[in-house]
Amino acid sequence: MLWFKGKKPHVETGRELAGTGENNDITKLFVGSLALPDDSVLRNRGGGRLDIYKEVLNDDEVKSAFTQRQDAVISREWKVEPGGDKPIDIEAADAMSELLKSVGFDRVTKLMHYGVFYGYAVAELIYGIKDNLYWIDDIKVRDRRRFRFTPMGELRLLTPNNMHEGVACDAPYFWHYATGADHDDEPYGLGLAHWLYWPSFFKRNDIKFWLIFLEKFGMPTAVGKYSTGATPEQKRDLLSLTRAIQTDSGIIMPDGMTLELLQIARSGAGDYKAFYDSMNEAIRRVTVGQITSSGGASSSIGGDESLQAAVLSSIAKSDSDVMCESWNRGPGTWFTQMNFPGAAVPQVSRIFDEPEDLKSMSERDKNIIESTGFRPTLSHVQDTYGGEWEEKPQLAEPIDAQSLKNVDFAEQQPNTFAPVLQSNHLNTEMQPVTDQWINQIKELVDNVQSLEELRDKLFELIPDMQLDKYAKVMAEALTAANLAGRTELLEDSKNG
Repeated sequence: MLWFKGKKPHVETGRELAGTGENNDITKLFVGSLALPDDSVLRNRGGGRLDIYKEVLNDDEVKSAFTQRQDAVISREWKVEPGGDKPIDIEAADAMSELLKSVGFDRVTKLMHYGVFYGYAVAELIYGIKDNLYWIDDIKVRDRRRFRFTPMGELRLLTPNNMHEGVACDAPYFWHYATGADHDDEPYGLGLAHWLYWPSFFKRNDIKFWLIFLEKFGMPTAVGKYSTGATPEQKRDLLSLTRAIQTDSGIIMPDGMTLELLQIARSGAGDYKAFYDSMNEAIRRVTVGQITSSGGASSSIGGDESLQAAVLSSIAKSDSDVMCESWNRGPGTWFTQMNFPGAAVPQVSRIFDEPEDLKSMSERDKNIIESTGFRPTLSHVQDTYGGEWEEKPQLAEPIDAQSLKNVDFAEQQPNTFAPVLQSNHLNTEMQPVTDQWINQIKELVDNVQSLEELRDKLFELIPDMQLDKYAKVMAEALTAANLAGRTELLEDSKNG
């Protein structure tokens, strides 16, 4: 049954019954009027302070993996898109883009990204005036250990004179975000350090015992034997002597006594290096979603590097989305409202779309065209491949020999143009002369034995290749051409 059955629905706007204010949260611990982080590691191991997590970040594998995660975010280019289509929306986006360039958004992002490690991050905005706009001259990311939250989630700055309530850090001067918690009642979030603490702790202790093991079994233990009647002074001198040979690894015993070391049989499960590598793998899984250690001792997920890259890219995009959303809802909104009232808030984000392989796409389109008979439209080609396109000009169809045979030349009209007729007549008259020369040269080539002999015979043949007939035919042709030209001029004068 609906609660509003039979009456007009009505709700109270702004009502919040399960809020955490006024000590309404039974799960919270408080120092004065400030809430403590709901982090079991911080409460039980660090007294509520983040100092123990700074030790975690000093671990070489933690630092390497987290830096890799940071770089996966920072390496992506950021962009600013207008929140709407109005001119004021575009103007606000242009100003936002210029602002991010001036403050060094990559630097700010990298520092704020440590909020993913600790659970939350805090930055202070320093304002100024630029081109008649309220401008953010600088963004200073502050040490989160200096801040606490009230049960209502309000940010407070701890000072030497006010450690119990803190100083209010109001918008639009402070920007903060939290991540990692599984509910909204935890203003401190829950960072990666919570899950990295124990692997790094066990790893440090493993190294300590590993070094003791190497010292114990890597060098022999000095044994000094004294007689039964030795005095305490003699025993001390003997012990000093053994320590001089090997520091802290010497023993003394009465002569005639036997001391044996009981050594536990070691197996793979008790291998210090195997445990060390296991902790590094745990750190990698938590931080970047893979188990390839910096030393290369372990294997990747499924041995697929492309899968590793995809997982890391997905994690980096998630981190980027959290920080960019926090910026858009915080400083981005404040900046827009102060300078461009009524404008839609520009949306800041980072580009994670991978460029498509144009070669693969062109091969795919070719296969579709050949298999389906359909072809892409000009709009599709421009959207997919970019650039400007125009239709390919159609080439004339080539004429093959069979087509020429099928042409009925008898039906074509003869060409009566005088130069053409003269050229055809000249070819006919010159053909016997040139054929005679060709035959002379061919006979010479058939009878010589080398290129040198051919060269010499050609020089001998040249005087025998008569030019009389050639000159006669050319003279007749030139005379005919001259007469034809004169005739054409007379015809033109008569017609004129």
